[in-house]
Amino acid sequence: MKYICVLVLILFTLLSCKKTDDPELLETIKVVIIQGCNNAKLLWEPITGYPDSVVEFSVFLNDSLIGDHLETRQFNIKNLSENKSYKAKIEAFAINKKIAECTFQFTTLQNQPPLNFDVTEIAIQRTSVGLTWSESTDPENTKIVYDIYLNGQLKTNGIKELTCKIDGLIPGSYTGEIRARDSAGNTQKSVFAFKTISVDKSVLVHRFIEYDGYKRDYAYYLPSSYDSSARLPLVFALHGANGNAWNEIGSSYFKTIADREGFILLMPQGLLGSFNGETFYQWNAHYIFPWDDVSLLNYLIDFMYTKYNIDLSKVYISGMSNGGFMTFFAARGLQYRVAAIAPISGLISQNVFTSYTLKRPIPLCYMHGTADNIVKIDSYPSVDSILSFWITNNKCNRTPQVTQLPDIADYDNSTVTLYQYAGQTTDSEIEFYEIVGGGHSIPGVEPGANMDINACEVIWSFFSRHSYLNHSQGKIVDLR
Repeated sequence: MKYICVLVLILFTLLSCKKTDDPELLETIKVVIIQGCNNAKLLWEPITGYPDSVVEFSVFLNDSLIGDHLETRQFNIKNLSENKSYKAKIEAFAINKKIAECTFQFTTLQNQPPLNFDVTEIAIQRTSVGLTWSESTDPENTKIVYDIYLNGQLKTNGIKELTCKIDGLIPGSYTGEIRARDSAGNTQKSVFAFKTISVDKSVLVHRFIEYDGYKRDYAYYLPSSYDSSARLPLVFALHGANGNAWNEIGSSYFKTIADREGFILLMPQGLLGSFNGETFYQWNAHYIFPWDDVSLLNYLIDFMYTKYNIDLSKVYISGMSNGGFMTFFAARGLQYRVAAIAPISGLISQNVFTSYTLKRPIPLCYMHGTADNIVKIDSYPSVDSILSFWITNNKCNRTPQVTQLPDIADYDNSTVTLYQYAGQTTDSEIEFYEIVGGGHSIPGVEPGANMDINACEVIWSFFSRHSYLNHSQGKIVDLR
């Protein structure tokens, strides 16, 4: 019986050895595949029970041997076709004996175009345009270059930087594309449009930024007289509800005055919000939206101070309609930064007016039409209520000097009465232009408006008389 047990044990051992030599029971190699578009990197784990020093590997691709006697556990397969499936195998040998293998499939990637990017600045002159854009990246980590097209024609290509100036333009309108291009020739584009300006040496700039979690944009105009060594005043002009700052600055009469008088004009863009059942681009002058427009204006003052060294004692704000509301609203938050304000057809929202306070006199030039049926002159608070507040704050005489201005344009069905309130200092000055019969419009500028005065000329004349020497200091900000 003892011999029978020994024979059974020997037979079992022989069967076990034979089963180990069976290729179906070879150890399976664990492989990690890193696919590229034209390559695949193979990495695999050690073979159990064998030190790396005694193991060699072979790699097959579609049944063809492409790597033999490999002593490392990695292999890079090159020159593959994009978006194609392949069959591969790795075999492991020790002491001239195959000890493990793995058969697998993989598919190369399809080359992806560069990622989205944005134009961040368009600086327009009479015969040139300067462009700045954010960086695009390639999913395959190849280097990106940029090509610029204007009106469908390639103007320059292979740009490695994120800025470019194109000269020699014929005055007119242009549509353009900046194309980010990777090494495989795939492209991603960002589009833009602009119209050259007519005044030599002046510059019209449209910038796009990320501010306080929102995408914001603004436009500004450098007059032809701009000199980097000079400290110019800054005038904000705030659009009305559903306004477009970029379009409006192109036709703003303030540009004409800026070239003549030498100041920088800046028009920021409001955000899309819903109020009274309507959704349009507007300012948070009613203090009902989550974004902070006062903070944005404060930042823009610092931006212009950093980039152009503006005169911080001569910062002014004007605005029409919702922009007029915002002018009043910003005056409170920026009262130590602005020298004077000039709202047109705007009021102060009731919820704001109940707690509205100022700690210094702020010169006020105010215009409103008696027949304005959009922002009514007798709303609450009314124009009279706001004027009364301002008269008290500026310590002005409550009895104004009243002047009936000449009815130059007798066809406009309106006239202008000027009320001037004098204070203890010139910085207490208040001017109220009552547009008798006037509607919701900018006098002297918009069709159908009163034409006895030009609002922009009147406002600049008022602004130019005022400065605020005790202004808050400027802050240097990141210009990117």
